[in-house]
Amino acid sequence: MKKLFVLLTGFLMFSCSSDDSQENNNPTPTTFTINAVASSTAVTVDQEFTVTITNDGNMTGILYSYDNFVTEAGLFTGFGTSKTLKFNLDKVGVTTIYFKATKEGNVYSSVKSLTVTVNRGNAVKVTGMQVVSFSGINTTWDPEYPTTNPNHLADVYFGFNKSTLNSPFEDGYSFRKWYTSSVKQNQGDLTWSFATENLYIQPEKTIRMGLVDEDNPPLGQDLMVGPPDYRDFNFSAYTTTKPNTITYSYPEINLEFIVTVEWPN
Repeated sequence: MKKLFVLLTGFLMFSCSSDDSQENNNPTPTTFTINAVASSTAVTVDQEFTVTITNDGNMTGILYSYDNFVTEAGLFTGFGTSKTLKFNLDKVGVTTIYFKATKEGNVYSSVKSLTVTVNRGNAVKVTGMQVVSFSGINTTWDPEYPTTNPNHLADVYFGFNKSTLNSPFEDGYSFRKWYTSSVKQNQGDLTWSFATENLYIQPEKTIRMGLVDEDNPPLGQDLMVGPPDYRDFNFSAYTTTKPNTITYSYPEINLEFIVTVEWPN
C-alpha cells in the first residue's frame, strides 16, 4: 500500500527577512494561525470522526501529532484553504490531537490543539489470553538443542492486529499492529494477562491474531501453519451471553486459544 505519511525530524526552520536597512513596522510574519473543528469532541471507541483544518490562504501541508510534536506525521500537497481529516480512537479517556499547517515559503502555522473524549460505549475490553494448543506444541522448534534440553521448545508470543483508518488523509481501513505480547520462553505456561493495556474494541470488529516462535529476533517461525499466518475472530456472537472467557478452535491446525474479556455494564 502506498504510504502517504511523511515523518519529520521535529526541527523546524523558519524563514525571516535579513534586510534591516529600513524600518520594519510590519514585519513579514513567520507563522500564521489555523482553525481546527471536530465533527464531535465526544466519541465512542473505534467511532470515526472528522477534523476540518481551515485557513484564509492556501495550505501546502498539514501535520498532526498526539504528543505535541515530539513525534508527528503529515502530508505535503496542495490542500487549498480547507482539508477534512478522518480519525478513530480506541483509548478510553481524553486524547489531545495537535495540528500544524504550512504555506509557501516554508512558513509553519502555530500549533492548534483539539481535545477529544473517548467513551467506552459498547466496546469489549480484552484482558488476557491463553494458548491451549498449536501445531507442533511440545515438539522441537529449535533443533540445535537436544530434546533433553527445554530450549528445543518454541519461544511463543502472539500479536493482535486491528482494522484502523489507513491515515487521516485518505479513505479505507487496513489491519495494523494493536498489541504484541511478551515471549514465553520454552513455551512457558502460555498464559498472558494484560488488563492494564486498555485494549478496547467494538464486538463486531475483527481481531487478527498471529502466533510466532521467536528465533533470533526480530526473526521468528510461524506457528499458524500458514499461509495464512493469522486467524481472524470477533466477539459478535457473544453480545447476549457475555461470557468472560471465550474459546476459539481451529482443528485443522490444532490451534485453540482462550481470550479473557470484560463486557460493558
